[in-house]
Amino acid sequence: MPAFTAHKTITRELVLYGTDGQQPSKTKVLKVRSECRFDCPDQKTLEHCVDQIRISDEHLRNRPEELVLWGWNCTFVERTGEEKNGGGVVILGVNWYDEKFFEEHLDSYMNPSHLAKYLEIGIPKGGITVEHWKLIGNATL
Repeated sequence: MPAFTAHKTITRELVLYGTDGQQPSKTKVLKVRSECRFDCPDQKTLEHCVDQIRISDEHLRNRPEELVLWGWNCTFVERTGEEKNGGGVVILGVNWYDEKFFEEHLDSYMNPSHLAKYLEIGIPKGGITVEHWKLIGNATL
């Protein structure tokens, strides 16, 4: 008989709604979903990371021609309660509505300006994970 394994409790807090707001669009067809995870070693880094995503949200909202191609999804903070100095993981969702645009930009998080921004925020090297999920069939947001 397998032994019971205790699991850590993870708390997930919604901190930003993203560029599409609280209500998903009924006209955009989601093609790919990405999840970006930023390991923040302390509260200051975590707050700075969320602030930078908030600023980026505002900039993207001012470029409506790009919102047809992609947009930020909700941003969450995850914590286990075992973090030192109030850190945690910031999770940013990215919705891609144009598959060609996604293919052209799927590694944009690794460009030099993004890498410099992560260091400025305080995210340590190796502290970023990005996963992409391609949707099969139609998914309306």
